[in-house]
Amino acid sequence: MAQDLVLSGVDTMEFGQSLRASFIRTRPQVVGVAAAFVSIEGMRQMIDTFRRCGEPECRLIAGTDNAITHPQALYAARDQGWSVRLGQPGRGIFHPKLIVGGREFRHGGTVYGVCCTYVGSSNLTNGGFRKNVECGLISDAEDCPDGASIAFARLWNLATRASAAELRNYTARFAERARNRTPRELAELGVNDSRPLPMGVNDLRINNTQSEPALGSSFAIAAWAGLQSFTGEYRFQIEFPRDAGKVINRLIRNRAQADGTLDVYCPDDETTRRMQFRYYNDNGMFRLNVQNDVPGVAWARANRDGIAMVEQGPVGGAPLRIRFLQPGTETDQVVGRSAVLGTWGRTSTRAYGWF
Repeated sequence: MAQDLVLSGVDTMEFGQSLRASFIRTRPQVVGVAAAFVSIEGMRQMIDTFRRCGEPECRLIAGTDNAITHPQALYAARDQGWSVRLGQPGRGIFHPKLIVGGREFRHGGTVYGVCCTYVGSSNLTNGGFRKNVECGLISDAEDCPDGASIAFARLWNLATRASAAELRNYTARFAERARNRTPRELAELGVNDSRPLPMGVNDLRINNTQSEPALGSSFAIAAWAGLQSFTGEYRFQIEFPRDAGKVINRLIRNRAQADGTLDVYCPDDETTRRMQFRYYNDNGMFRLNVQNDVPGVAWARANRDGIAMVEQGPVGGAPLRIRFLQPGTETDQVVGRSAVLGTWGRTSTRAYGWF
């Protein structure tokens, strides 16, 4: 194949298969990639493709408009040794999908000895590689468009270097936007790469497929745990596994006493109570001791269901706030958001998460 217009997502044809075949056939030594959206699964597939064709040097320009690109995908690219830059929008948003392979990168960002190119509609996401209906032109050898190298160089020189500070700022922006999006919105935007949306907390308890987190727990301001199991009679003791517990511990920011007691706001009765939050080495869990008169505790004790939701407290007040949510729409939104973002885990008795 010298040049082919590829239609993927129709019948059994996948863009990823066509692109992989082109790379293996031409074996470029360098590859420049510009994509509006990049996901963890898309990055994983691209890395696997490059391994099969000799692991060329790679430069990635990723779009960050509307906070859809996975921050962890950018970290994964950097860890792989790729040079990463963040695409800068012009009058609209950064929206190209361009791949240029060749012999070497020249001064100014051009690709010398171009041997393969792709120009089309596919992003570096699982949808772009496998699921979506996409259309693009894949070219080899002398049939590669003359302007592909220059086009990539222009995008590269306009882009911002993905420094540690830039990546951290983008991750914080991604986390903020994700907290305000419904699970369905996140899925439609491609943040949920390949997993079906769960129906609720019990669905996570039996779900054997878990996507990699789209962002680290250090950017979270909320954590939750299923109430299928708990301890304590006088105090309702909720156990948070390590990842969720670390989120809560960070929100406290040294505002607890030496024994772990601190103020926690309960918005359902607009009361601030003194509770205790501590880490227990014997089982590797964080435990929050909650008074029995907190709204929702009695129902959770009787039904062993629902979730405890712990968030950053009101500005100027208690460092934490807590609510007990029964099964229903609100609980499904909380659990679904973690499920789509991949920010969840489970023990033998319950699921938990953060965002």
